[in-house]
Amino acid sequence: MKKILFLLTILLVAFALVGCKNDETEDPDVVDTTFRLLMEAEDLSGMANKTSAVIREAGSLGLPTSYQGVQISYQSRNVNIIDNTGNVTLPTECWIESRDQQGVSKSQFNNLNDNWPVVVDVILTYQGQTRTAKLLFVVAPQEGFTCNKYLG
Repeated sequence: MKKILFLLTILLVAFALVGCKNDETEDPDVVDTTFRLLMEAEDLSGMANKTSAVIREAGSLGLPTSYQGVQISYQSRNVNIIDNTGNVTLPTECWIESRDQQGVSKSQFNNLNDNWPVVVDVILTYQGQTRTAKLLFVVAPQEGFTCNKYLG
């Protein structure tokens, strides 16, 4: 009898817990539409077009900050060359001439490459949904500056 009473108590508690379950879920159509708009903002805002050529002039990249309600922000991994608002300052030295891939000075890398790779993280936000992307820009040193000891 105790076993049956114990089993009934367990079942009652299980039903009570299942009955308290929160069934609120986000509408998949709304989530899908929001995600699609974030993807569209990334594709159609023109950001990707800016990465196809070497940047040879200082000034603003004109990166968009919004697109059809999507808020777009940027975080540069090298703010000395491209800041978080998209302003470019041309460097005065070669990238790999004086650094390894971690940015540490190494003499054996002298004059391997003039241009600087700069990654900019893009954060697109719309109605609580966030999508991230990365843009890779290649920035040439200031005019007249070159790695004149290139051995390749």
